Amino acid sequence: METISFHYGRHISKVARALYFHSWKSILSIGVQAVFIAVCMILYTQNQSVILLGISITLVLTMGMSIVMRTLLLPKILSADTRYNKEFEYLFDAEGINFSPEKDASVMTWGSFTRVWENQSYYLLFHGPQEYWFVAKQSFEDAAQEYKFRAYVSDHRKIVSGVIW
Repeated sequence: METISFHYGRHISKVARALYFHSWKSILSIGVQAVFIAVCMILYTQNQSVILLGISITLVLTMGMSIVMRTLLLPKILSADTRYNKEFEYLFDAEGINFSPEKDASVMTWGSFTRVWENQSYYLLFHGPQEYWFVAKQSFEDAAQEYKFRAYVSDHRKIVSGVIW
């Protein structure tokens, strides 16, 4: 069994931000709102309708609040949670991965994950629509250990990067 250990709370805010900015739902939501804002502003300049100006301002505020909530407030709340403010340990082998914060242990086979996503700093192992475990790449002892991890995961799921579907 290979062991990975890292302080979960130091990474959770970065993972939450990465997940937000790489999720197709977030990108689509921001894009649609930006298009509506642009259309309302164009129509406002042509018609001078106060209603269209109000709609535009409301959409800008809504989009801004959504971005602030998901990129600043939620990560701050998660990183302040005492459940995450400690060292966590993953044990993995060819069968699966064991996530154990102290006494609570969760074991999952590699096939249990629905998808695997990576960026420069993290692997996200999804086991539900919004449920995931993450592994900080810096927590691997060396490149050989990360290679083993990638090999075990790749035997069951393709590791993707870019936009998360």
